[in-house]
Amino acid sequence: MKKTISINLSGQNFIIEEDAYGQLLAYLENIKQHCGAGADAAEVIADIENSMAEKLKSSLSAYKEVITVEDVESLIKIMGTIEDFNREIGGLDNENEEKTDQRIKRKLYRDPDNAVIGGVAAGLGAYFDIDPVLFRVIFCALVFAGGSGLFIYAVLWIAMPEAKAAYQKLEMRGQAPTISAFKQLAKTGKNIQEGWKKSSIWGKIFSLPLVIINGLFLAIKKLWKIFWPIIKLFFGLFLTIFSLIGLGAIGVGSLFLLLYGNSSYQLFFIPVSELTILLPYCWIILAGFLSLAIPAILFIFAGLGIIRKKNMVNFTIGAILVGIWMIAGIFFCALCLRYFPELQKKFNSNQLTNHTEQVVDMSGIKEIEARGELINISVLANQTKPAHLSGRKIDLDHIDIKKDGDKLILTEQPLINNNEICLNCNLQPVDFIIATSSSLKIKTDEGASVFDETKIKQNFKGDKYESEEEFLVE
Repeated sequence: MKKTISINLSGQNFIIEEDAYGQLLAYLENIKQHCGAGADAAEVIADIENSMAEKLKSSLSAYKEVITVEDVESLIKIMGTIEDFNREIGGLDNENEEKTDQRIKRKLYRDPDNAVIGGVAAGLGAYFDIDPVLFRVIFCALVFAGGSGLFIYAVLWIAMPEAKAAYQKLEMRGQAPTISAFKQLAKTGKNIQEGWKKSSIWGKIFSLPLVIINGLFLAIKKLWKIFWPIIKLFFGLFLTIFSLIGLGAIGVGSLFLLLYGNSSYQLFFIPVSELTILLPYCWIILAGFLSLAIPAILFIFAGLGIIRKKNMVNFTIGAILVGIWMIAGIFFCALCLRYFPELQKKFNSNQLTNHTEQVVDMSGIKEIEARGELINISVLANQTKPAHLSGRKIDLDHIDIKKDGDKLILTEQPLINNNEICLNCNLQPVDFIIATSSSLKIKTDEGASVFDETKIKQNFKGDKYESEEEFLVE
């Protein structure tokens, strides 16, 4: 049994054996004493600690959660001791020089230090140990040869991670993360971007336009860094406020539908209570509410997280909310698909909205007077049916038919709702279809219209009609 303690190394938490901690602490103290003070030394130490944290993290697994003495000894063997570093600087013999330049398998990264635009060409050059100018020439040639260079460059920019940490920059060049490598990187890293000035004349020719473009990118990046926090703040406020309003509207709407499911409200002249009795109304409202409310809640937390620069929902709560949302959405869609045919059948069988015809007695009638914009009179030449009104039953019920001697008067009656709310309960036009008669006079008023097929035929000349007003309304 060994005592363990918890430590924080380069922002990462580890559980380590007490004796392993003592060995690791002594190793770090030796490195700090060797590097001395100053900004460069602090940078080197930070890079070394970051690399050590990554190495220790890779030694852990689901079955091994504690750093042991063996892990620390293996780390020191890879990083090298202070004595090893002193011998490397002295360069005593060829054997030690080979030990200094330890090589590992290279990894593909974007090189930000030698970048002109995104560091893709520089990263490829470091990986293949080739001058990056060659890759820049290839990309430029592909751009002018059809534009594929931009697409390939963008894909590689997305696919290749950026070498931010010092150990990643060493891996990019195939160098082992030793103490000497970190110190050498700290000395040369700041001058890498000036390397193009020391390159050949051809390298300067191909790199200069890209360096200018890089300068534009850097200027845009600086402006973006200035305005991005403001844009992010306003976006977070907008997302939060808009989501709160949406969540309130969803809640009020769902509660309204739930409370008024058995009310006298009508939809297409059908009482809502006759529709809700056909389906599991409460379950549909609940599933619909969760399907809409959970995304609104997540957007609220997202907006607050953007404003506060902090994640407001942990992974567990987010996963639970997303799971509930998916179940509610599936349940809501399944219920709607299940009961939609019954609702459709109810609408189709509504007596008030079914299409019907009403025969009108025209015996002795010599004049027709129509009043109301819903009345359309059609005079057809080949009409064999007796005169009749054609339309929905609810619309025909609102057409008053009255005889006054030899005159037939059709009058539109307004819709009376008796103070009941009815959605999409609007009257539609009614057609009054009669056969052609030369002795029949038609008068219209208050928006009624007449279509006379006979007069259209008589007034058709060439490829156009004469003025419709001369024969449509008398």
